[in-house]
Amino acid sequence: MTLSLQELWSKLGPFEGKGAIITGATGAEPVTSEERMFLAEHPDFAVRATGTMFGHTMETQFPLGLAIAALSISRGTFFPPNDPTGLEVEMSKPPTQIVVVGAGHWRGEGMALVEAIK
Repeated sequence: MTLSLQELWSKLGPFEGKGAIITGATGAEPVTSEERMFLAEHPDFAVRATGTMFGHTMETQFPLGLAIAALSISRGTFFPPNDPTGLEVEMSKPPTQIVVVGAGHWRGEGMALVEAIK
């Protein structure tokens, strides 16, 4: 990766503790393993993978994550987990911040913070 996910994360700053992460990971290696290590470093954030609900849409994966994040925050709920591996866990509090991770299928790392306006 050009910039590590942790480097991108550090540019988003400050988190209030009611956060979540939406990932577009596809299973392609080595990026998926790198992203899983990154996610393990942030266990306080509920994770959802767009692939488990929508499949892998390639170019639209990141914009789809942004749209889902905006809808989740505006509705005060995060869509339910749909992954039997344990990566996705229930989130009981309404999300106020959601990070969308675009680790790409081969390149194109990116990250965006979607949050409620106070």
